[in-house]
Amino acid sequence: MDQEYGPGSFLIANPVLPDPNFSRTVILLCNHDEQGSFGLVVNRKSELKVPEIFADADTPDFMGKEVFIGGPVTQSQVFFLCQLPEPYPGLEQVCEGVHLGMSQEVLEDVLENLDNPIENIRFYMGYSGWGSGQLAGEMHRRSWLTCDATDELVFQNPNDVWADAIRSKGKEYEYLLNAPVDPRCN
Repeated sequence: MDQEYGPGSFLIANPVLPDPNFSRTVILLCNHDEQGSFGLVVNRKSELKVPEIFADADTPDFMGKEVFIGGPVTQSQVFFLCQLPEPYPGLEQVCEGVHLGMSQEVLEDVLENLDNPIENIRFYMGYSGWGSGQLAGEMHRRSWLTCDATDELVFQNPNDVWADAIRSKGKEYEYLLNAPVDPRCN
């Protein structure tokens, strides 16, 4: 059974996971301890664009850039992930090359220092969270597969993330790529 997980891991939704919020999703696990777990779905776009969530900020470089649904919890909270080679003040390094932020002040500083903000930053509304022991229960029921997170998968085309994460686990998992979204249709 896949049991190795923690900050910097991907949680890859097993096709039989019954919750539609997580069907074919990949979650970047950002925090995991005895109090619970926190992560962001990295491959689910919302209908929102960046200027809609920062109505009072000057975001001309982001006109048309999509916002992702980080999860079903507190969907009014904005988080961002940056692809940076080194740690950055005010951001939490989640895995190599990926840093988490949620402060408007830090965001403004990061945007001034990113080489390519259109490619190297993504915004998320809400998050995925589990109380103490809840994620362990889901892991026991095999709701999730795990693997180490990579910045390449976090920032690639979101339509390919789930399948590529499955493939990263090896050929013995590729049969899952053909599983129906609704197992009752099998």
